[in-house]
Amino acid sequence: MMRLRFWLMFATVAGLQLLPAAGANAAGSGAISQSYTTTSPDIAQGTLLSLTAAGSGAVEPAQAGTGATNLAGVAVQSPLVELSNAGKNSVQVAVGGVAPALVSDINGAVAVGDKITISPLDGIGMKATQSGVTIGIAQASLHSVHTVTKTVAGKNGHQVSVTIGLVPVAVNVTYYPAVQSGSLSTIVPPVLQSAADSVAGRQVAPVRVLLAALALFLGFIITVVMVTTSIRSELVSLGRNPLARNTLLRALTDVLIAACGVLLVSLAAAIAVVWTN
Repeated sequence: MMRLRFWLMFATVAGLQLLPAAGANAAGSGAISQSYTTTSPDIAQGTLLSLTAAGSGAVEPAQAGTGATNLAGVAVQSPLVELSNAGKNSVQVAVGGVAPALVSDINGAVAVGDKITISPLDGIGMKATQSGVTIGIAQASLHSVHTVTKTVAGKNGHQVSVTIGLVPVAVNVTYYPAVQSGSLSTIVPPVLQSAADSVAGRQVAPVRVLLAALALFLGFIITVVMVTTSIRSELVSLGRNPLARNTLLRALTDVLIAACGVLLVSLAAAIAVVWTN
């Protein structure tokens, strides 16, 4: 993979600041931002930024590796809403909404709907094709916006042309579980995979996601059967003996408590499945 410090790209990228990004103006007016301090000079609009350390209030141009793990957002000039302002030596970082981001074609042409992650070029994104932390979702294709081309040295020493443009991105830093063709991942609904990954704090194997979903489903079915059967039985008994109303209510309460217990057990089982390595 290619490796190049962000300042080497700055002169080329700076020209993009004068060109509009499709679907979002150069000021990033649809963005919600938060102010972070920084020691990095000349951070260009659209630069992907990461925390200098987990939990810190300072950012720097994101780098592949640990920088991808600590992705914070995208540098923006005039957001729609500023949640904070740290004053001097600070930068507004889009943490939500739509903001123009510097995106390259290093990992292939970027199309609408592609997940964007950090590329080997500091502060510049690319299409995500492997599981990892992403900055958001592209709202336009790279070929539909103004771009510049830069030649850089690849890992094998050969010169490679890279196209970079300001692409509007719906900013939402999250973990992206890539779907491998022909694998069990293709049958796991993305919402289930995302929920399991959020609970575990890491990517969960698809088979564990399915087992957890099965545990919850069985718990739900058992609960529904218990409650509906008990209610039907209690109504029949009440019709035959109206005087046993209090006794029947206590019995129904016991069934409801047991049903809640079944749900809790199934939920605990599902969590245990996704948490287990």
